[in-house]
Amino acid sequence: MLKLFFRVLWLGSFFLTAGCSGPEGNHPRFGSGTGQGSDAGSSSSGVVKADSNSLVAPKKVQPGEITGVNIDRLFALMQSQRVLLVDCRPAIFYHLGHIQDALHIPLKKYAGLINVTKGQFDNAIATGKVIVIYCQNLNCPDAYIFAKKIAADGYSISVYKGGWEEWKASGL
Repeated sequence: MLKLFFRVLWLGSFFLTAGCSGPEGNHPRFGSGTGQGSDAGSSSSGVVKADSNSLVAPKKVQPGEITGVNIDRLFALMQSQRVLLVDCRPAIFYHLGHIQDALHIPLKKYAGLINVTKGQFDNAIATGKVIVIYCQNLNCPDAYIFAKKIAADGYSISVYKGGWEEWKASGL
C-alpha cells in the first residue's frame, strides 16, 4: 500500500512539472511585454517584441501577428473584459486549475476543435477583444505552437508567456 502511495505521489509530481507537450524552451522569448504590438519591431519569425512601458497598444496589430503579453497587461484586459483567454494545456492540468473564464483548447486536440472555435475567435475580434493564449509556464512551448497555427489562419494572437504558474503564484 505504501509503495502504491509513493508511486501515485511520484506520478503526480511528474505531471505537475511536465505540463507541456514539447521540450522546454523551444519557443522565442517575448520581451517583458504588454502585448498588442510595439515600436521595437518584428523579428524575422513574425513575433512582435512588446513595449514594456505601457498598457496601451502603440500600434494596430496586423492579422496573423503574434505578440507577447505580460501579467499586468493580461490583468488589465481581463478587468476591462477585452480578452478571449485560451488555455492550451492538457485537460488534467486545466481541471487542476486555470485562469478564470479561460476557454480550454488543448494543443493536442487543436485540429478537431479549432473549426468549432473559430466562430468564438471571430466574435471576439469583432467586439474588440484580444485573443490571448497560455500554457503552463515560461518554458512551455505549447502556447507558441498554438499561436503559430492560429496565426497561419490570419488571426492575430497574443501569448501570455508566464502561463498558469505565474498567474497562480501572483495570487490573482
